[in-house]
Amino acid sequence: MKSTRFEDLPLEEQDWIDAYVDGTITEEAFSKLQERLLRSPGLRSVMRRSLSLRHELQNLGATGDTSADSWLHAASEQDNVISVTGTTFTRWLPIAAAAGLAFLLGLTFTGLRTHPIEEARLTPVPTETEEHIAEGFAVVKNLIDAEWPEQSDPRQQGDTLGAEVFRLKRGLAEIQFFCGASMTVQGPAEIALRSAWEATCREGAVRVQVPPAARGFKLHGPSTEIVDLGTEFGLSVRDGKAHVEVFDGEIEFRHLSEAARLAKRGSAWGLPANGHATPSDLGEVIFPDVRNFTLQARAQRHTDFELWQSHRDALARDPRLIAYYTFERDDANDLIANVAQPRNPEFDGAVVLAETTDGRWPGRKQALEFRRPGSRVRVRIPGEFSAFTFMCWARIDSLDRRYNALFMGDGYETGEPHWQIRDDGSLMLSVMVDDTRPNPFKADDAGFHRVYFSPPIWDRSMAGQWMHLTSVFDPANRQVSHFVNGRRVSRMEIVDEYLIKSLRIGNGEIGNWGQPFRESPWFAIRNLNGRIDELAILNAALSDDEVGALHSRSRAGRH
Repeated sequence: MKSTRFEDLPLEEQDWIDAYVDGTITEEAFSKLQERLLRSPGLRSVMRRSLSLRHELQNLGATGDTSADSWLHAASEQDNVISVTGTTFTRWLPIAAAAGLAFLLGLTFTGLRTHPIEEARLTPVPTETEEHIAEGFAVVKNLIDAEWPEQSDPRQQGDTLGAEVFRLKRGLAEIQFFCGASMTVQGPAEIALRSAWEATCREGAVRVQVPPAARGFKLHGPSTEIVDLGTEFGLSVRDGKAHVEVFDGEIEFRHLSEAARLAKRGSAWGLPANGHATPSDLGEVIFPDVRNFTLQARAQRHTDFELWQSHRDALARDPRLIAYYTFERDDANDLIANVAQPRNPEFDGAVVLAETTDGRWPGRKQALEFRRPGSRVRVRIPGEFSAFTFMCWARIDSLDRRYNALFMGDGYETGEPHWQIRDDGSLMLSVMVDDTRPNPFKADDAGFHRVYFSPPIWDRSMAGQWMHLTSVFDPANRQVSHFVNGRRVSRMEIVDEYLIKSLRIGNGEIGNWGQPFRESPWFAIRNLNGRIDELAILNAALSDDEVGALHSRSRAGRH
């Protein structure tokens, strides 16, 4: 088959390509280019060659800034292009290179990545330069009765740690390094993390376990370097004085300018900041024991779960509840009960393809997983409401859709909500203002509405962590707020043009969208790749304190 040439294209398409390559394409032209690329193999072929050629020329002759423009928030789910008038190609280079790569790999090109709103998904085969790696080099594996110093961000189980100072006011924390070494920390403590193979104990008592694969792990004291040779040892630092004990195996340590020493199982050494290392007595310091830690963690989870059950029962009686789902079900039953009191089975949800799995308390609490494209929970919630608060506990494994649904009104008609997470990690909440009125930002939009975004609240390093997500639509006070783990992360004004006071839901879905008004797969498929194990909708705009209390009473691991 003869290849399509640039000059064979309509003049309109030639102008689009020239403008895109030059960095002067307008919003309207870029939108038309995206849509035409979806339908025209010839245009895709020419676009591929143009971008490839321009990229090669750029590599030969340019040394300018190649950083991409930051993602901007749009006023509509369909406002999908940022204005680039006057922008030079160097600022677009990463975008063009990604698009060119997709073409050169022979993939169907379904959108140019300039803005994460309503762009078509590009799913190239991963290469070395595109492979995403986890940020940091250690993770918070467990916490027991942990309290944090003022001016320090509270840590949660599953948090990724990088080159930073880990401070603990009281309680216990277990840090798992990616090399395989494990450190149990007892507060008060201050640990400087350097890499997957090295850390410094500035203050506190730590117990370190190093399996054979992590031999060579280094732990520093104020005047000492300890190299673990595959063992278990403890290091205590108080007021600049250190004490080390070897519980199993052996370590090599160098204190001040003294020669390196080998210390074996059953030995202990005092390590003064300004004096010689001297043999010491075992048991001088009580170190945290990971075996006791495991027992304590099990007891803590049991207590937490009982406290959550009390929270569940109290919340179920809140008269402001519209619906409340905890996702407990019999595998033979395709219904999820609405547990809001008094019970109204008309609000129960029908499970479609979503799979029952472990929730925040494995073996005690269930959740639903929405990993398959068709997975969802169908609900019908009649009535009119004056405000919305959406709350859920969710575990996100990846954001591999443009939009990742939490709760969606089916038809997105006047007064109906869309609550979702964008692929850049931003929370989104919108309510259709008028489905009969054209959207000035996009002629083929579903109607007149505005999307209220949070800053990005999720990235790949947080995959698999449970998060408490809350979004509040408050017409009375003309504001929309987003919260993560009980803390407000954004608040936006509802201006007069987008104010709507009569709200509704009707038919809707948890974890997907049932009736998108476009048939394109990239637009229609919105299943959340992750789990939800608790979701509540209230006919009220909860305050910051109320959201914080909801999070505090319902979380796993009270730390």
